[in-house]
Amino acid sequence: MSLEDVPTWFSDAMGISLEAAQVILSIVVILAVLLPVFYLARGRRGLMIELVLFFMTASFLIGIGWLPFWVMIAAIATMALAIALLGTRIVTGG
Repeated sequence: MSLEDVPTWFSDAMGISLEAAQVILSIVVILAVLLPVFYLARGRRGLMIELVLFFMTASFLIGIGWLPFWVMIAAIATMALAIALLGTRIVTGG
């Protein structure tokens, strides 16, 4: 069994679809990487460190076939929307 086969094995064992197994396993790995960073990296630069680690981990998971590409696109779109809302709030003063 190789690393790429783990989502297939997990989906068969849990009785769920392959995409759901890929997302669940990817979330577990991302949280395992980011939870210590959330605790250790505080302050203004903490968010940048967390974003960089998130994208590096997500890119690795896409590379080994665990994370569907559309999840990464959805995460990027959500972050872009959050940054746009912050910018709007700063410009309008609200």
